[in-house]
Amino acid sequence: MTLLEHRGVVSAVGEKLVEVEFVSETACSGCKAKGLCGMDEGDKKFVTVYEPMAEYYSVGESVMVGVSEQMGMRAATLAYIVPFFILLGSLLLTLHLGFSEVVAGLSSLGLMCAYYVVLWFFRRRIEKDIVFKIRKI
Repeated sequence: MTLLEHRGVVSAVGEKLVEVEFVSETACSGCKAKGLCGMDEGDKKFVTVYEPMAEYYSVGESVMVGVSEQMGMRAATLAYIVPFFILLGSLLLTLHLGFSEVVAGLSSLGLMCAYYVVLWFFRRRIEKDIVFKIRKI
């Protein structure tokens, strides 16, 4: 199983949870998956990893956090690909039905907002499906 991994620093440790902070590195420029993970933007990112052995990690420690390619593709599909098709499909459909461009655009944006609200309501379930792995360097 291939992992998409990023180097990070432990920023907090809780009971069975490790929070890791990422800063984009120049190595991201050569990564095939940089557009999928969003790490190429240069800002700090945080991820909370469920880890039963969390007490063995300490704040400031360098770690590698990864997700399987399949899980990464699922996350990218939910975040980017499905919304693209919702936007494009609703825009083309409303234009085909004879609505004005303004109405078509606003209805498409409204559907996008609705999609992201639904995604937000299902975030706990999605978090359980997309599992991060952590390892010490």
